[in-house]
Amino acid sequence: MTDTDIKAKMTERWQHRSPIEQANQLAARQYGEEGNWDLPADVIPKRELLYLAVGIPDTASLPKSELRDATLQVYDEPGDAALRYGFGSGPAALRNWLALHRNHHEHSDVDENWFLMTNGSSGAIDLVVRSMIEPGDVIISESPTYMGTLSNFRGVGADIRYVPIDEDGMQTDKLDQLLTQLADEGKRVRLIYTISAFHNPTGVTLSLQRREALLDIAFRHDVMILDDEAYRELWYETPPPTALSTLSGGYGVITTGTFSKTIATGLRVGWIHADPQLLGLFIRMRYAMGQNGVAIRGVQNFLANGHYEPHLNKMRDIYRHKRDKLHKALLSEGVDQWLDWQAPNGGFYLWASLKNGLSAEALWRTAVEEGVAINSGKGFTPDPIHRQPCVRIAYAWTPVVQLPEAARRIRLACERISQGDVA
Repeated sequence: MTDTDIKAKMTERWQHRSPIEQANQLAARQYGEEGNWDLPADVIPKRELLYLAVGIPDTASLPKSELRDATLQVYDEPGDAALRYGFGSGPAALRNWLALHRNHHEHSDVDENWFLMTNGSSGAIDLVVRSMIEPGDVIISESPTYMGTLSNFRGVGADIRYVPIDEDGMQTDKLDQLLTQLADEGKRVRLIYTISAFHNPTGVTLSLQRREALLDIAFRHDVMILDDEAYRELWYETPPPTALSTLSGGYGVITTGTFSKTIATGLRVGWIHADPQLLGLFIRMRYAMGQNGVAIRGVQNFLANGHYEPHLNKMRDIYRHKRDKLHKALLSEGVDQWLDWQAPNGGFYLWASLKNGLSAEALWRTAVEEGVAINSGKGFTPDPIHRQPCVRIAYAWTPVVQLPEAARRIRLACERISQGDVA
């Protein structure tokens, strides 16, 4: 056969099979019926879209020049470590900086051996669950929670169970009840997942009393806690209570962190903070060829050059201003006729519950038609038992001058829905 004949034969065979169908089936298992971050495909915005639907840092304030200089330093350093595969725990100097930073701010007592560098926080969580979870193992999650992490959990075949949260974070009394029930059923519970500070999507923070209760319950039931601290340092008025890992003396808690939210998402530099023996397990279970050596050492230089704290303080001021601007604009537009919310003390998001019969999906769709993208709460709350009609409004990435107009468009969408006009 000639190559033309082979191509014709293969084309004839494969054109009757659809990899798209297979991919869609996989996506359905990963995401469930809630879908992902896409906008409604059948809705056309009336005007240029304002995006309040992504958890990305403020673009205008990215420390580009400082990162450029820090990255150029990498190429002036002797040796080729930055250009080789990034095996192991990551650069000792960077892990030592993380240890000193945590000891100073969290009153911990750890060294660099308590840190393992990863490809962002999502890479950290993925490594943890691939190392610890077998199909059918139970992971208990807050509800609502970040839908991307739920996809990680589904990808390893976990049996995900849910505990509701309130203004003080995870309802630990309900957690205790669920763990007792699962023990009676003979289920193996591997992890309790929490976003303990400035929760995504709700913005709430686990109170000190709940932190103590969570640690007691996890110890009593012999279950590890997975604490996602992606937003912990982005507080506005007051810092969150002492970290779970500090309260536990470093044991029984696996903490993930990242520079994605505090510096830039494209860096993909995160870490796992845990007992060094556990980190050894994660290193053995890592299938990828390590971290991006240039990016990780560029961040290391950025930190060593003293840029992090000034940048972090600047970002806190920016996000506080954006939160206030959005909060006041929503009130000024009268959106509180249809939405209830609390202005968060940190993070990127305003979580609003709907009232007067508004549907989250209707608001999500109609808001897009009016020219503003927000998130339906459905994907964050896959458990229908705990699901309430809510939306997430992300303000960190959106230019502050656009926030009043975004609030106006949300009001227009609410008015339309209340009159029976749904996109």
